[in-house]
Amino acid sequence: MKSKLFKSLARIFFLLCICNLALVYLIKRPSFILSVEDESSEYVNSRTLQDHVKILSENFLPRNFHHPENLDLAASYIQSNFEKYNPDTYLQSYQISESTFSNVISNYGPDTKEIIVVGAHYDAFSSHPGADDNASGVAGLLELGRLLSTLRLSKRIVLVAYTCEEPPQFASEIMGSFVHANSVSNKNIRLMISLEMIGYFSEEQGSQNFPVSILKYLYPEQGNYIAVVGEVLSFEASSLKNTINRYTALDAYSINAPSFVPGVDFSDHRNYWALNYPEIMVTDTAFFRNPNYHSPQDTFDTLDYFFMAELVKSLLVTLKKLS
Repeated sequence: MKSKLFKSLARIFFLLCICNLALVYLIKRPSFILSVEDESSEYVNSRTLQDHVKILSENFLPRNFHHPENLDLAASYIQSNFEKYNPDTYLQSYQISESTFSNVISNYGPDTKEIIVVGAHYDAFSSHPGADDNASGVAGLLELGRLLSTLRLSKRIVLVAYTCEEPPQFASEIMGSFVHANSVSNKNIRLMISLEMIGYFSEEQGSQNFPVSILKYLYPEQGNYIAVVGEVLSFEASSLKNTINRYTALDAYSINAPSFVPGVDFSDHRNYWALNYPEIMVTDTAFFRNPNYHSPQDTFDTLDYFFMAELVKSLLVTLKKLS
């Protein structure tokens, strides 16, 4: 009798272990990648990234919904920098009450039915500088545009700088990403990548926080890595994570989680997700790490431009493979 009970308990324990391992795999998608030399010969300029962040976070304040004139100035800056390397750049404008708001769109490669979208919002919360949130993402977008302009592509890559992402417009139809996502319903989106705060890193133990306490057992508590966030059954996040870990000095971790986990859909990718397009968010995890989030202290000198450059390098490698 004792032998049968022991065997039954052993089977239950074994099944629980298998279930836990399966859950960890589903969430974290672990991989074992050896680093290699970057296969891309293009040079990502970290100083240029810093210059973009500094200008966006200091020259156009406050850049929010209530100051469309400053959003226009920021959009003009982004448009002119795209146009330095790519003439196929334009504003996607829309009207809210008596004000006009604009996404900045730059197209690369042939006009194909299948497209890849990379986007970042350029507005900032309240009157704050918004260096990490989200001048960092826009700087990455502009540097990607410079590098993509040198390549021969087989698919259309669309870079979009969005307006009106921040509260109180967040999760509304006023979001620039809502407007853009609905405008490309006649296209087959291979992947949408949202760059949401990509510049803040910390080596301090305990600098990384989590939306769910169990995650601290799966991920490092030092905020010195980039996170790639994807849907539960998607493999897009782990694919980009593997590219980052393989070709750069930046550590990356992926997480696959449903939208009810806090933070998982807190950016522009949510509007593509709602339309069932494949999408991922690339982030330094925002308020789960950066103590300057939505504050006057979110300034350009708090960011790590070497790691930002490494991330842009990995994004370029990924886009080359996809297109």
